[in-house]
Amino acid sequence: MREPYGRTRSAERWVRVGVRWAVACGLALGLLGCDDALYPSSRADIDGRWATLREGTNTVPAPPGFDPMPLAIGQWAQYRMVDEKGAPSVLTYKVIGKEQGAYWIETLHETSQGRTGQKMLLAFGSRVDPHQIEVRAVVTLDRRGNVSPVSPTMIPVMQVSYRSAVSALAGGWTGMPQEAAIVPAGRFLGCYRGRTDAQWGPWRSLADSWRHPAVPLSGLVRSQGIDHPFTMDLIAFGTSGATADL
Repeated sequence: MREPYGRTRSAERWVRVGVRWAVACGLALGLLGCDDALYPSSRADIDGRWATLREGTNTVPAPPGFDPMPLAIGQWAQYRMVDEKGAPSVLTYKVIGKEQGAYWIETLHETSQGRTGQKMLLAFGSRVDPHQIEVRAVVTLDRRGNVSPVSPTMIPVMQVSYRSAVSALAGGWTGMPQEAAIVPAGRFLGCYRGRTDAQWGPWRSLADSWRHPAVPLSGLVRSQGIDHPFTMDLIAFGTSGATADL
């Protein structure tokens, strides 16, 4: 079920593997050593909002083919993520701007310890080939609210790592088997199911994923980790209304 973007989002715990994601992207987020007891109001908000999530009742019909939705400013997609310990968090992808043919893509990860995120200026040589993504700029947000641009001199050095962090935004799914997936955002018929080694927010994992071209950005509806147990379900999405947090 679609929801207005402006609603406050819930999440719970930043898992240790998230630090590996931050390091791989060259981001010093300082997330170790956190404790939910230090953030009682955030924890209460998370628990309350998480309890309201239900499987969506609206149905999205099966697509005639997998053509990724063209990127446009304002698109967003938000996901519930649950780690191997059952700890949830929320991950949001947003298109917040365009500059010289490249798009500013913001990723926001919300937990009971606060929010972390990054935005990247990405030029997509192809929407189905992640190796053609060019990362032109990076800005990070740590859990203390500090926003820090990455030095332009570091971008070429870290190009491969940065590209890996957004590789899930491009990929070919034509010819994959199709089946329905039910998530809080609704029932999506004819999703393309495939197994990939991709990075979703803090997790890089071999995973079974279900995608549908009605969902902006990556098309992801659901992902189930294999080598690193986690689940990722679409909560809500929209083609307009996203605003920058960084």
